Amino acid sequence: MRWNRLVGALILITLAALAMTAVQATEEPAELKNDTVEIQDIVQNEHVLDGKMVVVEGKIDEECGSGCWFIVNDDTARLYVNIRPNNFVIPQKRGSNVKVYGKVTTSA
Repeated sequence: MRWNRLVGALILITLAALAMTAVQATEEPAELKNDTVEIQDIVQNEHVLDGKMVVVEGKIDEECGSGCWFIVNDDTARLYVNIRPNNFVIPQKRGSNVKVYGKVTTSA
């Protein structure tokens, strides 16, 4: 009888933990609620947007084999997204929709 109560309690704790994980995974960070910018606008106004934080939406066209960078396409243009400087990598997600918040950095 005592064993059944223990197993029942562990199942409830596991279900509660799974429910909390699901809620956390579906909440969108406040930064991603900003207006999205088309990649074409970034390309055309790169000097104005250089150093600014923006939100971009599109599909992953290409991705580094180790997941440290990817190219997002929003049907107006393509943009290189480097996540390596933040010690962050993603699994292979080519063709997946993505919403990215980050700083525009132009290179000479």
